Amino acid sequence: MKVLEVNVDDLHSGGVFSLIKNVIVNKGTDIKIDIGAIEQFVNIENIRMLDKYDCDVHYIGYDGSKWKKQIVCFKNLKKLLKSNNYDCVHIHADVANKLLVSAFAAKCVGLKKIIVHSHAAGVDGNHRVFKRYIHLMCRRLLAYVATDFVACSELAAEWMFPNIAKDHIVIINNGVDLDKFRFNPEIRIEERKRLGLQNSKIIGHVGRFAYQKNHEYLIKIMERLHEIDSSIKLLLVGEGPKEKEIHDLVKNKGLEDTIVFFGTSDSVNELFQAMDIFVLPSFFEGLPIVGVEAQAAGLPVIFSSLITSEAKITQNVQFLDIAEDNIDEWVRQILHDIGKKRYDTYQELKNRKFSIQDTIYSFLSLYKGE
Repeated sequence: MKVLEVNVDDLHSGGVFSLIKNVIVNKGTDIKIDIGAIEQFVNIENIRMLDKYDCDVHYIGYDGSKWKKQIVCFKNLKKLLKSNNYDCVHIHADVANKLLVSAFAAKCVGLKKIIVHSHAAGVDGNHRVFKRYIHLMCRRLLAYVATDFVACSELAAEWMFPNIAKDHIVIINNGVDLDKFRFNPEIRIEERKRLGLQNSKIIGHVGRFAYQKNHEYLIKIMERLHEIDSSIKLLLVGEGPKEKEIHDLVKNKGLEDTIVFFGTSDSVNELFQAMDIFVLPSFFEGLPIVGVEAQAAGLPVIFSSLITSEAKITQNVQFLDIAEDNIDEWVRQILHDIGKKRYDTYQELKNRKFSIQDTIYSFLSLYKGE
């Protein structure tokens, strides 16, 4: 069986890439999974790694005008599907127009199985009002071009598929490698030493620097915390379009020694070991993979109240409002939770089917129509 995963790339090392990479690495040999990337891969090593698992990466995007890009992507995807005889196409996106263009291309070549997968519950980037309008216009059309509808949470399903019956939507958890993220005291000691933060209390955040992740709110929280306890540090893992803006904000507030800009990492699992608490004050998420990883590492977690309650897997999770007048509440909760003792959450996540093995089984069952 041959499957093409569409709109997957390693730009900013996002959650969808992490998820699909895990599926490809663990899928077995009875199925071939390729990638149709709308954005260029930024790390050639990721392409080489995928090649070891018989995964071909095809660039079907366009680097010019965004309006022309949709047409070029449509044509390139049609050509790729025609020449490679795929049995199934699995399209990933946070907005309906991206799903619609690719699904229509697959329908035009007569593909029998066209899966559209919702990974978010909001609009990111610039021109958000316009993007939301386009999304709302396109999402009802998905019913006419796709055969299967998948979401990472009930909230993501509501965002993308308002005219699809709930029993026709498959919810697939964003599973992670539980053994890889399992709390390990020895790795914790080594990683904190490598970071030079042995004597610090570390707040962790993993996510690209973009509107969605709300880094500005994090900086305001850190400004208050620094006044109370100077041993508290914020570890920011990721990169993105707003990175320089956040750097400048930190500098203007004199917090350079308090906030660590780590960049991207191929060993995020080890960075989770070093943290004492994980925070995610996002404006929206589908179901954040980093939130699952943090809980797999046994960390106390604080989510924005705008994130679906389905993200709460362990008992060490709190949801707080991200209103401007609620920063003190975040400060109080962080100070309360940052000293909590870590514990092994492996079985809790396993029981809730947040293991990558559960996700792989769900994906393969979907592809094979089981």
